[in-house]
Amino acid sequence: MHLLPMGRKVRIVRNEAELLSWNDERGFGFARLPGGTERIFVHARSFLPDMPRPQPGDRLDLEVVPGKGGKPAARDVRILHSDELPASPLSLHLATAAILTLLLQVDIMLDRMPGLVASIYVLMGGLSLFAYSWDKQAAIIGAWRVRERDLQILDFLGGVIGGLIAQHMMRHKRNKNSFQNGTLAAVVFHAALLGAIGLGLFHF
Repeated sequence: MHLLPMGRKVRIVRNEAELLSWNDERGFGFARLPGGTERIFVHARSFLPDMPRPQPGDRLDLEVVPGKGGKPAARDVRILHSDELPASPLSLHLATAAILTLLLQVDIMLDRMPGLVASIYVLMGGLSLFAYSWDKQAAIIGAWRVRERDLQILDFLGGVIGGLIAQHMMRHKRNKNSFQNGTLAAVVFHAALLGAIGLGLFHF
């Protein structure tokens, strides 16, 4: 049983289920527990933030709660095959982070990057990595989230390398085009800045 009565309350248990069907235009579909026969209603709003678009056959981690008419419905749904699989060894985000790190190292080796500025990149990168990690976990457990604007501000203030690594490692914010546009802007800005410093076009 996926719903266990406790007096007047119902104890919610997380289950793994398979998405049987999905109507993308109407934003809902149906899932089924392993070995079960009852269909579970799954609405687009029941998915946790930053999940990719559902597809039939997806493995879901969800809570089953009473829905309309007492029929089972899903809540706090995660798509397991996208959230649980390890990140690929190399991605565009990780490659970009490596390029920016190389530019930073070249500037330091050429003695054109002051130690204080280099320290700011390291500090902000770590802070950005922590903020992305916090936001990812908060999205899963339903806790307080970090605003997207704040994540992008951290990246612009020098944390872009940490932000790119976090997006790669945690598969976080990578499917949201509007956010990726902000990430791209931060990458272009810092790549141009580091390149100008290395070429001696910009001095501190």
